[in-house]
Amino acid sequence: MKISRLKRGDEVVSSLNRIVEKMEGGLVLGIGALDSARLKIYNLETKTYLEKEFTGPLEVAGFMAIIAKNPEGKSELHPHITVCDTNFNSSGGHLAEAQVGATFEYAILESDEEISRYHDAEIGLNLIKEGDNE
Repeated sequence: MKISRLKRGDEVVSSLNRIVEKMEGGLVLGIGALDSARLKIYNLETKTYLEKEFTGPLEVAGFMAIIAKNPEGKSELHPHITVCDTNFNSSGGHLAEAQVGATFEYAILESDEEISRYHDAEIGLNLIKEGDNE
């Protein structure tokens, strides 16, 4: 397991994607504070994302991402987050991007086996291949 942090001003998703690019698969957990975040929620009927921008200060109540190889063979995150604003209202969804406020602390649990995704045309998303890690 690797535990570290991102610094104020770092972009969370691109920074973590650079860190995990050589990994076969795994899991990332995180906590911290953000200045801003853009979240997405997938609409299965239209196969499109609804997006919403949030500005801080935001507290990261929970962050989880699966590391897997995309259909092109590149390792990347599938990140989800719950953030809380100064009124203690929470919002969550797929994290598109976020700017670190005070800090973003993370733990990476790397898999010994490759985790890969394929594009499912019916769903419209890249899904983990059945049988991976069974």
